[in-house]
Amino acid sequence: MTAEQADQIPLPEHTSTLVIGGGPAGLVALKYALRHSEWNEDDEPVLVEMEDEIGGTFRYRAYEGAELVSSKQLTCFSDFRYPLTAPDHPSLPEFVSYLNAYSQHFGLVPHIRTRSQVISLSRVGGEYPHEAVIRVTSPSGDVKEHRIRAQRVVITTGLHVSPNIPSIPGLNAEPITKKIPWIHSSEYKTRDQLGGRKVLVVGCGETGMDVAHDSVHAAKKTWLAVRTGFLSFPKVLNHFRIFGTTFDGNLPIDGLITNLFETTYVHPWVAASHLRWFVSDFVWAGELPPERQGRAYVFLNKFVNRPFENMSWLHRLLFSYSDPPLPDVEDPTCHLVPFPERFEDGRAVFPPPPKHRAKETAWKDICDPDLVVLATGYRQDFDWLGKEYARPDELDVRGVAHSSDLSVGYLGFLRPGVGAIPPMAEMQAQFFFLLTQGKIQVPTSEEHYHLLHGPNARIQYGVDYSGYMSTLARDMGSAPGLLELWREYGTFVTIVYCFGAAFPSFYRLVGPYKSAKAEGVVREELWDTIRRRGLAGNIAMGVIPMMFYAVVNTIALAVDVAWTLASPLFGRPRHSVFTIKAMPKIQVTAPVMDGVLNVAPGQDVVIVPPKDVNKGVANGFSNGVIRSVSAIESDAAALPKSIPKQT
Repeated sequence: MTAEQADQIPLPEHTSTLVIGGGPAGLVALKYALRHSEWNEDDEPVLVEMEDEIGGTFRYRAYEGAELVSSKQLTCFSDFRYPLTAPDHPSLPEFVSYLNAYSQHFGLVPHIRTRSQVISLSRVGGEYPHEAVIRVTSPSGDVKEHRIRAQRVVITTGLHVSPNIPSIPGLNAEPITKKIPWIHSSEYKTRDQLGGRKVLVVGCGETGMDVAHDSVHAAKKTWLAVRTGFLSFPKVLNHFRIFGTTFDGNLPIDGLITNLFETTYVHPWVAASHLRWFVSDFVWAGELPPERQGRAYVFLNKFVNRPFENMSWLHRLLFSYSDPPLPDVEDPTCHLVPFPERFEDGRAVFPPPPKHRAKETAWKDICDPDLVVLATGYRQDFDWLGKEYARPDELDVRGVAHSSDLSVGYLGFLRPGVGAIPPMAEMQAQFFFLLTQGKIQVPTSEEHYHLLHGPNARIQYGVDYSGYMSTLARDMGSAPGLLELWREYGTFVTIVYCFGAAFPSFYRLVGPYKSAKAEGVVREELWDTIRRRGLAGNIAMGVIPMMFYAVVNTIALAVDVAWTLASPLFGRPRHSVFTIKAMPKIQVTAPVMDGVLNVAPGQDVVIVPPKDVNKGVANGFSNGVIRSVSAIESDAAALPKSIPKQT
């Protein structure tokens, strides 16, 4: 069935799963809804997309020369891979073609309705508790509204829909003394828009860097405005020298993080310390203030120009980049300037430079652009979502759902530092459909994957990609153990897993979504990412980090065990720690001793035993069974001395 034929089919009145949004997250959610959830012929899953075609941001916010900054190995879904002969970083049109092929391959097209915009979602109760009002536009332009009831809803409208436009006096806010043309980066399509002009690019994310690079080639002069600095490096490891060895293999950066001891077999203390974030980054271009260092928020870009560096002589001696030839233009430099406070008479007025950038001088020059490109990101708009629903920043179950209603999932609303949203969305879909069908419990282990950010940071939803992926895998029982891998797949697959990054196919080797295709992907494609590093690369980026983190985790484990055994000698009882989760959004860790729960009175709490408790009864609790108790007295001792076993 073609997409045009599917659009001719009316929307149903009821559906088991309503997916909102036709980008990568929506498509993978629909695939898992069709294949891994219960539904009948009269309530089959359906996806609605407001635009004319699927693809989301990759289709409708693309521009000339735009490519994925994440590699094909990391970005594509676990069971539908790019061929080895394809480029490591496909263009956006190529990735949209991949999404169309994915939809055809897994039979998603008959369940997709385009030109169908959800204008409201409300909770109405009953067997199908969610009601969506959808504005459907026909190919001829006729508009009508349709109501559909759903058992569960998956929201995948994405992070990049409504442009975030800052108010800058003199540019787009009063007083305006001289009008300067400006656009948001979502309106940027070709280099012709920049040709022969003096361009100020405001913002230093992936798109800002791309526009600045295009501007250097096409414009008369280019400035790049940043607030406090940036941490950025090319998306491929090329022209890079370490300890005298040069790497020129165009290796994708996002595939160089190893699994063993960095994301798997990591002691909780080491995970909580975020040690890996503080020792893994070298600043090559741009600079962050000291209070923002070690936060693992790295932008990957095609190109990095370096008018200013701040590295020690030892750093320069051991590591270096060899710049490619500069373009043959009048001014090939992208001049760094602060974020403009205002514009006066067509010139940008800048604040004093921050201390860590005191050596820079570019902002002292006159900045008089005749085009300003605001590469300032996007904001999320949920005016259509009923007030009874949580917003993405309120989710308390792995950034996927809210514990008060597990029938609503949110996929693709977390942003990885180094990684890609599509494979994260696939893991989120796997997690959500297990969770919403009661096949796994709400996880209670600590979340160590959130990127550190200041209270006023615009982006509050950043996560460490590999940490987040491995956390979801453990929650679902999809994280492979080394002994388990070796017994089932042998030494080769085990080694590839240890040296490989958090590729989604690794999490299809075992667990509830185990796939027969996964082993072949590991043996061929994922092995290729390791082979291309060469011997020196695997030693520098695999063996050495692995040995370092192995020592750190071993020391942490030894101290942990010693402290646990020695606790009684210091008058401290040796006890189990259970996570007490009180609704709404109150999480307490309380000791369980002699059957007494030391929790605050007057709260309904859900008690979940830790995953490492042996099967059977431990301290009055059956492993894997959630129980609720209510403290109605003012004394915590009034709580029951034990909880009767439930079956």
